[in-house]
Amino acid sequence: MKYEIIFSGIGGQGVILAGSLLGEAAVSCGLRAAQTQAYGVSARGGFTKTDVIISDDEILYPYALTPDLIIVLAEPALLHYLNVSNDNCKVIYDSSIIDASKYDLDKRYFGLPIVEIAKELGSARSANILSLGIAASFIVDISLEQLDNVLEKRFRGKILGKNIEILRKGIELGKSVALTR
Repeated sequence: MKYEIIFSGIGGQGVILAGSLLGEAAVSCGLRAAQTQAYGVSARGGFTKTDVIISDDEILYPYALTPDLIIVLAEPALLHYLNVSNDNCKVIYDSSIIDASKYDLDKRYFGLPIVEIAKELGSARSANILSLGIAASFIVDISLEQLDNVLEKRFRGKILGKNIEILRKGIELGKSVALTR
C-alpha cells in the first residue's frame, strides 16, 4: 500500500500544516510517512505545496511522482496541476475561490467549495483542516482516532472542538467525492 498526496495553495493557507498532520496520523497508525514542502519566493501569498507519501513499506523518495490525490486551495496552485500525468489521480480544487470554467478540466478534477464550507462551520482559516479530512477519507489505513489525537496535540479548547467538527465534515466530503468517481 502506498499513497501520494499533495496539498497545494498559497502561503498562509496552512497546507503545510495539513500535510504534517496527515503524516503524523499515518505514523501513529504504524505506517511510514515522508513529508516535503516547497514555498514560492514570498512566504505569504506565493505558491506553496507539501507532498505526503504514506506507505506500509520503506519510502525511497519523499516527493509525489504519481500522486493519487491533489488538493488545491488557490488558483495559482491549480495552474501547476493542469496537466497531471497520473490518469488515476483525483484533483480536488476549491470551487469557492477558483473559477475552473476557464480551464479544460477532465473527469479527474472535482470542485468543492472548501473555504465556503469551512466558513459555514465557523472559520475560513480551517480550510486546511477540511482538506486534511478530505485527504484522510481516501486513506483507509488511517484511523479517525489517530487523526483526533494529532489535532489534540496541536489545538486546545474551542479551537480543537471546531477543528474536529471540520475534520469530520472533510471526511464526509471526501467520501462523497470517492463515491462519485
